[in-house]
Amino acid sequence: MIKKLLVLVSVSPALLLADTVEKQNTLPTMSGMLAQMVFVLLLVVGLLLGLAWMLRRAGLVQGAANGQMKVLGALSVGARERVVLVQVGQEQLVLGVTAAEISLLHLLAEPIDVGATTDGQPLITASFSQRFQQALKRRQQESAS
Repeated sequence: MIKKLLVLVSVSPALLLADTVEKQNTLPTMSGMLAQMVFVLLLVVGLLLGLAWMLRRAGLVQGAANGQMKVLGALSVGARERVVLVQVGQEQLVLGVTAAEISLLHLLAEPIDVGATTDGQPLITASFSQRFQQALKRRQQESAS
């Protein structure tokens, strides 16, 4: 009986050691590899989206217009409605912006010169609404003539 116990005690650590070595040599399961690959893919995509968002917020990335489009001013005409003066290249557009749509109100034949003076007051210090009203008055005077 003691012999059997000695044999059992001497063989048990060898069996346990062989079992742990066998577990270390086995390859990971397919589902484990797939889960790891999906996790790394999501991490990389998340990093790319985060970097793009940071660059856009910092203003380092220009849109498709490559700096050819500028918002010269805006005037709020309601809770969620605005009139916006936009310069695209050499043309200036008056746009109506609402929560649902953006529509062209007018295409200015003669662009408003930001550096010009009107009524002895530099136009650059005037607000957008004042500049817009001055441009409309000039247009009405030209059409009346």
